[in-house]
Amino acid sequence: MTLKTILTACTLLLFLVSCNSTSEKENKTTTSRLTEHTDPLKSLAIGDKVPNDKVCMVNDAYMGVEQIAVPVSGKTYYGCCDMCVDKLNSIDEARIAIDPYSGNPIDKSEAFIVLSNSQGSVTYFESESNYKAFTKRL
Repeated sequence: MTLKTILTACTLLLFLVSCNSTSEKENKTTTSRLTEHTDPLKSLAIGDKVPNDKVCMVNDAYMGVEQIAVPVSGKTYYGCCDMCVDKLNSIDEARIAIDPYSGNPIDKSEAFIVLSNSQGSVTYFESESNYKAFTKRL
């Protein structure tokens, strides 16, 4: 096994454990969503924009497959399991991120989302221009 394969498997396992689904049916759904593609990060590079609907916005992680849509106040957020859906519905802070360039709070449903590392973490920006300005500072 390559190091990348091992890291991907560990990341997927972490997501399964962190969601802590309670029913067997929920666990099967989550496992199916996470393992549908053997390596969801294979075609991406750090800094690539990722589609909102493939991000668990509670775990702040690119999952590689469509997530559960969670409509809240006319906006759509995404979660990987029922626990994440509950958090997105009930905890305002779960729907907010801080733009690392401007320091402003931003709504995750409206964010420009990029892959942050090879384990699948994502970073939220107010706009593509903030992301580009942020990368120029590095």
